Amino acid sequence: MMKSALFVLVGAAPFLLGLATPAELYGRERAISLFEFGGASGYAPWGGVVTDPLGTVFGTTTIGGTGPCSGGAGCGTVFALSPPAEAKAQWGYTKLYDFQAGQDGGAPAAPLTLDDAGSVYGYSSDGTWGTVFQLRPPSGAGSKWDFQILYVFTGQADGNLEAVYSPLVLDGDVLYGVASGGSSTSCGQFGCGSVFRLTPGPIGGTWSKKALFTFPGGSRSGKPSWIAGPDAQGAFYVSTALGHGAVVKISPPASGDEWTESVIARFQGGSDGRDPTNLLLTSDGVLFGLALGPRAGLVFQLTPPTGPSAGWTRTTIAAIADHRYGPNSLALGADGALIGTVEGDFDFFAGSVFKLTPPKAGGAWTYTELWNFNRGPDRNPLNVVRGRGGHLFGVLNGGDSSNGSIFELR
Repeated sequence: MMKSALFVLVGAAPFLLGLATPAELYGRERAISLFEFGGASGYAPWGGVVTDPLGTVFGTTTIGGTGPCSGGAGCGTVFALSPPAEAKAQWGYTKLYDFQAGQDGGAPAAPLTLDDAGSVYGYSSDGTWGTVFQLRPPSGAGSKWDFQILYVFTGQADGNLEAVYSPLVLDGDVLYGVASGGSSTSCGQFGCGSVFRLTPGPIGGTWSKKALFTFPGGSRSGKPSWIAGPDAQGAFYVSTALGHGAVVKISPPASGDEWTESVIARFQGGSDGRDPTNLLLTSDGVLFGLALGPRAGLVFQLTPPTGPSAGWTRTTIAAIADHRYGPNSLALGADGALIGTVEGDFDFFAGSVFKLTPPKAGGAWTYTELWNFNRGPDRNPLNVVRGRGGHLFGVLNGGDSSNGSIFELR
């Protein structure tokens, strides 16, 4: 069996250096294409996909649709892909919305967020400083998905979403996110960024936006890239890119109205990496994320303090360099495992899907390559998520002759 990826795994044991080998995915043996993009369905599904409990796959395309962008090529779309009622039947594609690059913006490029009622939340930034939107499912037979603009950023001190790719966080009926810009300018002309909250008004009414925390920059932190949470105490965790980057905890006020920041991990740009992103918060309060290492992409773990005077413990659990490329997404798998993708490029390496299995009793995490897209059906995976029945679903950006596709690993 051909060996394919150089990696370093770090756990309670010393560094282990080895070669990962392809393996079946929970007993499944192949990747199949569920849908190919092109024409009216759009192009370039860069935002990745999410799934709901019924197995429907939701995502966006940055180009395509009926909008006037790119000489009529479209301003992007939101889509849903529904599983067939019978085996071997085709999945059902539905275009939920065509962006028009007005107040609705365009070119959405971040993962969507779903609520328990089936509504979809996301944001776009082409044509605006950032528009947060909601799509509510049809209310009856023959009706369409209802698109509503929740908030339009105005730039400058209000912030913008132009350089943000983190999904929104939904807690109850309130949305949280991170933005560029903000009132602090110590990070340069584009500001240090902020954490914001969007609170709904009356049904169909205007949502209100509040900046909960504005990053100070300087020697502390700034330029947020990802948000995760909330934890049991209502705190959020944010990765930042100022300097070599940090992971910070944004805690709700004990009294008054001021949220506070505490740095729980600061990256130095050496073997510990830089530019953390793709944070995941587990139910037991452990954080996982990605960082850029000097020779590989790093997967790190942050474990909460064990006592009042203790700090967070950071561990690099994997350093992945698959054909010189590191991971570009991270998600929770089954039984405490992590799943992710390595994108690759158009010509040299088609990308892969991997799994990291936690140690049962000390030792290192186990890296397994689940699929290498040199075996098809397309190339350049952007993300993978666990869907209904434990199946894995993801999006492929395609190659020079492809507009992108949705795949399933079986």
